[in-house]
Amino acid sequence: MTCADYTVEFDISQQLFEKWTVKCYNNWCISQRRDCGLVYHSKVEAFRDWLQSEMEQRLSKLPDLGYEDEPVEHVKIAITCFAFRNAELIRLLRERGVIIKQEKWDKIEVIDRKINDLKNNHLEDLTTPCSAFMTFQCEEGYNRATRIDEAINNDPALKPLTIWLDDYTLDIKQACEPTDIIWENRHFTAL
Repeated sequence: MTCADYTVEFDISQQLFEKWTVKCYNNWCISQRRDCGLVYHSKVEAFRDWLQSEMEQRLSKLPDLGYEDEPVEHVKIAITCFAFRNAELIRLLRERGVIIKQEKWDKIEVIDRKINDLKNNHLEDLTTPCSAFMTFQCEEGYNRATRIDEAINNDPALKPLTIWLDDYTLDIKQACEPTDIIWENRHFTAL
């Protein structure tokens, strides 16, 4: 058994993240500071906790599927990781690694400048999550997440649980094995 056995993945549109930033960020941070004493250092950190909390609440409202010895009343997520739109940064860092390996010290300044230009001009894009990986504490949570469409087909009244921030849906699927890919380093290019 690996952590991917209980892990799902889904894409996060830039529009969803931006809408959350406008609609929920301040209220979420205020409530977490008041209720839990949490202070966030980044929007992504706050978004991760909000997304995890929302997913736990939504999946807890679904009927128990019987994957555990006792019925699960509250689905718990062990960890949530994001992937980012960082393909170009990863490419440049690999190029820098090759330059260092080959001891071409005269080219380091050029590649460092490219990396710094990318960070300075596109930091927000590089730090906006585009995919999430959620690992559940038990098989019940994982199966509720991957079978949410089936639950909605059986009970259409559950449909609102799939709508995020009024008009976004998440296509939840089983995550690839972490041995096949480092989730956070996976990058996405335009279709």
